[in-house]
Amino acid sequence: MVRKKKKKSLPSPKTPASDPPPLTVIPDDPAGEDRIGYGDHGEGLVQMIRTVEARGSFTIGVYGRWGQGKTSMLRQIKKSLDERGIRGDQEVITVWFNPWRYAGEKFLIVPFFHTLVAALEDYKKCLEEMETAGKLSSSWKVLRNKLITFGQTLSRVPVALAYGLEGEIKVPLLLKAKFNFQRFIDEGRRQEAKIEAQQAEESAEDSNKMIEEHESLYYNLIEELQRAVDDFDTKVVVFIDDLDRCLPEKAVELLEGLKVLLDLRNFVFVIGVAREVVERGIRVRYRELYAKTDGDGPRIERDYLEKIIQFPLTLPPADKQRLSQHIREDYMADLPRAHPYLDTILEAIDTIPRNLKRYINAVAFTMWIADRRKGQGQTDFRDELLIKMSLIGFLLPELYKQLTSYPHHLLFIQEKLWEREREEQEKTVDSRDEPPDDEFPDAKAIREMKDSEKAREELKTGIREVDHWLERPHVDKLKTILKKRSRQWNGKELKDQGFRLIKEVSHYVSLATPALESKVESKNLIAAIQKGATVSLEIEMGGRLVHIPGGSFQLGDDSEGSYEATVTGFEMDKYPVTQSLYERVMGINPSRFEGDDRPVEQVSWIDAVTFCNRLSKKTGRTPYYYIAGEEITGNTESDGFRLPTEAEWEYACRAGTEGERYGEIDEIAWYKSNSEGTTHGVGQKHANKFKLHDMLGNVWEWVWDWFAVFPEQPPDGYAGPKEGGYRVIRGGGFGNGAQYCRAADRSGSRPAGRRDGLGFRLSRSLS
Repeated sequence: MVRKKKKKSLPSPKTPASDPPPLTVIPDDPAGEDRIGYGDHGEGLVQMIRTVEARGSFTIGVYGRWGQGKTSMLRQIKKSLDERGIRGDQEVITVWFNPWRYAGEKFLIVPFFHTLVAALEDYKKCLEEMETAGKLSSSWKVLRNKLITFGQTLSRVPVALAYGLEGEIKVPLLLKAKFNFQRFIDEGRRQEAKIEAQQAEESAEDSNKMIEEHESLYYNLIEELQRAVDDFDTKVVVFIDDLDRCLPEKAVELLEGLKVLLDLRNFVFVIGVAREVVERGIRVRYRELYAKTDGDGPRIERDYLEKIIQFPLTLPPADKQRLSQHIREDYMADLPRAHPYLDTILEAIDTIPRNLKRYINAVAFTMWIADRRKGQGQTDFRDELLIKMSLIGFLLPELYKQLTSYPHHLLFIQEKLWEREREEQEKTVDSRDEPPDDEFPDAKAIREMKDSEKAREELKTGIREVDHWLERPHVDKLKTILKKRSRQWNGKELKDQGFRLIKEVSHYVSLATPALESKVESKNLIAAIQKGATVSLEIEMGGRLVHIPGGSFQLGDDSEGSYEATVTGFEMDKYPVTQSLYERVMGINPSRFEGDDRPVEQVSWIDAVTFCNRLSKKTGRTPYYYIAGEEITGNTESDGFRLPTEAEWEYACRAGTEGERYGEIDEIAWYKSNSEGTTHGVGQKHANKFKLHDMLGNVWEWVWDWFAVFPEQPPDGYAGPKEGGYRVIRGGGFGNGAQYCRAADRSGSRPAGRRDGLGFRLSRSLS
């Protein structure tokens, strides 16, 4: 007789749950005071601003990573200056300008002047209120009158720019583009109601005089502003925040405009920005100049910034001790259960305050759900595992998704990392170092499953994916998250036990709240760039690269020759290199068929290799190629970007298939019959099983190898001849028939050759 297990009854939805503690929510507001160690830096800038005297304007650049605290520092500096400024004992006026709020404007210089005028008007009202209260001294009355005169001059500047007429602006270096005459006339009229009223009331003759007046101011703009500033004789400090949220080229145009129009005594600009955004804008704006630099582009960027920004300040990492105290006392005041795990959190997430705020909100939400379920009578949750699973969900959402189907993979990973930790510590493995089976009951079963023929059959795809997470860069995060530690809390020692059961992993996976996507899909990312978002190259490449597991296959076919080849695991770009990515790195776009999301073409093999090295440098990696004139060799120890080998390319294209293609040609490729004679945006056709798009059609792709007929019996590790006249190209293009868009089809081109149907795709070795 088989007894059926009695099912546990779930709590009724009507069962009242005991109220969990209030939910902790940390808004992403700028900090009112320094709590992370930048106070001295900020006070130093305050003293610099107060004392600097220059013939022209003085510009301070505050550089830092996204979310590092630039806005908070700028706000704190402004507050300090305001307290000592016009409301205190010094004549200092501060202005705050958020350029990203005006992303729809073609030229940011116009709303900037409106913001400046509005700020002066606020200060004038403040002085008038002080006068009414009898608190305005005679010297401040003089300043009030100067404010009125200076404000009147500045209020005419936006309209004067509009009267630059339909044509190129003639002020040197200022916005070398076409002004829309009517648009800016309308803008000026909307925001300058007084002028509009005057124009409506005055005769045609008077209106013509007004037009002449604004035209005169436009052509004499710098001289008029200089006279107004000399008469005003009061320091104006302009804070420009989040410049990196604008399109890079618009950011540079604003800087150029300010430098030309307001390179005036008593103006100080404090700009918060990610340095790479300005550099990218420089590359886009001066792409023609970059095309002639022969690889000296970075020097141009440095020279350019040195001319615009007199004092650069790159924020150092936050003080970990102060940041830890700040998080414990402010962010986690209502989460005392998470305090023992703060060292793990800081080590895993780094010291970027914005990222920490986002994670704390995520883990607070997870703990709140856990407390609510506990109140409904469900199983209790361990804080250690709540923290660890929430870190996985926050930092490695793709692994989190994998665990929803294969929860035992986390036990594989954890066991392997613990083994490595013991080896690193050079300790003898004995019963004291290894959890007993009754404490870790699934460990033995997991080890036996690895050796089981049945398990290998059931998990053959999953085990490869486990190996992927044990490689850099993922393994560094996982080592931090899953490491066993001893922690002190309320006078007690807490020892990490880790995940012990498969069902335990599933239990916590069902509770955690993963990030939406830490690696943004490239198509969405390209759309974001087109809308003005700024995304670092590291994030963009993280979203494009996919893991290709190693394996053996039959390279080529009967028509091309073939042999059995073996490749080790590597990473490959989902898409051919797009024009937007190429332009961000190289500063130029050589393509015939222009479009940000289209593959770059008209690039030589040498261009592709140069791109790989530059992208590696910009993302903090070691360049893969040694380039000495015409001699180019690879560094197999490098973690940088490179071209795939011919064997890697075909292996990745086939993705386990053995036919001519990995799908129906019209569904996977742009070729002669459907392309209408042009390239198309990447990712529009179906991907293969490795999630790679456009492997066939759209553009041919350069690979590393020299072209040669396959030998009948190639030696182990054969990678083509060591020299030749042509480099291999693969995949077929938009102008080719179906016979060329096959996994095995091969062709070649001279390394310096360029054509409109030839691009490339990136790969990266795994250490």
